[in-house]
Amino acid sequence: MKTKDLILHTSLRLFSKRGYDGVSMRDLAAEVGIKAASIYNHFSSKDEIFNSLLLEMEKRYEQMINKINVPNGTSKEAAMEYVDISEEQLQQIAGGLFLYFAKDEFAGPFRKMITAEQYRNSAAGNVFREMFINGALEYQTDLFQALIEQGEFIEADPEIIALHFYSPIFLLLESYDESHEQKIMETLEKHVHQFSRLYVRR
Repeated sequence: MKTKDLILHTSLRLFSKRGYDGVSMRDLAAEVGIKAASIYNHFSSKDEIFNSLLLEMEKRYEQMINKINVPNGTSKEAAMEYVDISEEQLQQIAGGLFLYFAKDEFAGPFRKMITAEQYRNSAAGNVFREMFINGALEYQTDLFQALIEQGEFIEADPEIIALHFYSPIFLLLESYDESHEQKIMETLEKHVHQFSRLYVRR
């Protein structure tokens, strides 16, 4: 692994454990095994490292949703791909996204870091809300509205549908413990099944 990439991964690991303010550039250099001054050959500041982590997360997330065939694009474009989707496929998408943010070697620590830093760092707070709260709910609201208009979902408030779908998933993710993974995944599967029974036209 190149030194710059090693610094980035080490930063993510330490930030997720100690918090952004609890880690200095000197700490990072020592953990990587380079001189304190040498780290500035790769990053000018912790802020630059933090911003690089955000960009890396965006890139990895895009790669992941393509890998597990998550319908992408605008909400209306995605809705067209959901027209013929089976409950089994929906289960695979929900499970894949869930495990990605729970267990992936980059996304898992990133989620922990951004969750912890949301109240101390305005940039982290904005990213957390966009990725895990407001952005997710707004996209799903638009998606469910499009599915209602296409006749795939029953008539209902799309914002409430989005809350019904996403809130349990978010709570399960926040309470994730690898020792209880099987139980959590069973609960997630039951949730998606019940959601489909409630809202998808048969």
